[in-house]
Amino acid sequence: DSYIYRGQSYLRLKQYEHAVEDLDMAVELGSTDAKTWNLRALAQRCLKNYPAAIADLTEAVSKEPNNVDFFFNRSQCYQETGEHELATADLHKALELRGEPDALLLYHRGLAQYAMSNSGADGSICDQALKDLEAAVQYTLGAAHLPDCHYHIGLACANRGRHEQAVIAFSEAIALQPDMTPYIHERAKSLQMIGRQQEAIVDFTRVLQIHPKSAHAYFRRAFAYKALGNFENSANDFETAKAISPENPLLVVNYLQLYQTPVIELCKAGQEIY
Repeated sequence: DSYIYRGQSYLRLKQYEHAVEDLDMAVELGSTDAKTWNLRALAQRCLKNYPAAIADLTEAVSKEPNNVDFFFNRSQCYQETGEHELATADLHKALELRGEPDALLLYHRGLAQYAMSNSGADGSICDQALKDLEAAVQYTLGAAHLPDCHYHIGLACANRGRHEQAVIAFSEAIALQPDMTPYIHERAKSLQMIGRQQEAIVDFTRVLQIHPKSAHAYFRRAFAYKALGNFENSANDFETAKAISPENPLLVVNYLQLYQTPVIELCKAGQEIY
């Protein structure tokens, strides 16, 4: 047990390699306690040794198949390695074992399902993600995760074409973290999609104050100016976007053809790069 306790202490001190060494020794000396494998998995995860972490958590689950934490911890490894379907399955099981709504588990299952929908899964998966994320808010998700939860609600709504709802969710996120560029940028795009062009311009301008080389923000703001009849500012923004990213053919526009084009979407909500 002394190796387990010291390994746990090293884990808390973020000395992950020492933690693994002590927990290796505990296993070698015959520990049968499932928490030994769980603790070693946590250290391996921090070291980004995901196959080892997943193997340890699978062993922990086999020893204690009703332990919610073990399923949750393995789901995080799967999520971080892009195995979103496996993450979702583990979170389903964790919620089943919990036996009652759990805001943190719902939030993470929502994120996993959103990631699945964002990589080409059926649109109904996005709706399931939205349901989980909204439930996480309803069941009082902790402050550390709440802004991101509202943001992902907004992304799910925007990618399903529900821009009025998306604006509300992005605004909730911005109220909690006012200077997060992705929150502001995505709200600007949704405002634009529902015709609130002046508000969209304000948000796009805030984005550009933080990231003056965001070609996408200039490009989308150009359409907002065009919608308001401010063709000089619109043209300036189109040209600035093209100058920032001359290699991107999507930013090269034909002004005559743009007359009947309200907006060109360059990427899905949540895929902007800064």
